[in-house]
Amino acid sequence: MGYRFSRQASLASFSPYFLLYGRDPDLPTSIRRESSEVVNLDDPNMWVSVCSQRVELFRRVMLAAFENLAIAQHRDTLRYAIIRGGGYRPSIRRFHVGDYVYLQQTAPTTLDVTAGRTILRVREVLPSRVLMLEGRDGVVWKDHVRNCAPCHLPNVDGTMDPSLAIVRAGLRCMLCRSAGQAARMLVCDRCSRGWHMLCLTPPIDVIPAGRWVCPRCTS
Repeated sequence: MGYRFSRQASLASFSPYFLLYGRDPDLPTSIRRESSEVVNLDDPNMWVSVCSQRVELFRRVMLAAFENLAIAQHRDTLRYAIIRGGGYRPSIRRFHVGDYVYLQQTAPTTLDVTAGRTILRVREVLPSRVLMLEGRDGVVWKDHVRNCAPCHLPNVDGTMDPSLAIVRAGLRCMLCRSAGQAARMLVCDRCSRGWHMLCLTPPIDVIPAGRWVCPRCTS
């Protein structure tokens, strides 16, 4: 630690730790302040001075550091046991109209992130703590707040573009109950159900421009 953490004149004022890992070591403020001076370790007298300084520094702080490490390890052990035991439940957050969220996905292992990549906007918050969510394609669906994680990205594009809408895999036609011919299926902008263009009465040959509402929602 005395050698790798020291900013050395022979290394263009960088520390060996920085050259190895591309970042400065994560040190407490007091230790960082005492080890931030650029030293010339090619000088034997400087070596003696640096080693003596670090010995005294470590004698003063290492007991507290190891005690903090033991506390952190114990806390991580308890957290790991709770997660693997199935008793972990994330705290339910409060969302408001206009917030952006991630939908939770099934993670292969406990080390993977459960938040999905798709960013959705909260359209309505129901009393049952169910959120009405919409994407840029205008498709709306429901999900409970426990399955949503907040998105804090500052550059989310909130413009609506219906041309981005795609039929999700496995969506069945409300009339023929078939999930095939997704390219010829319309999705209702109000209920998000699928309807084959040829199954409608009368059939539709051309995909309508703008928003489309199914016969059930129209009636």
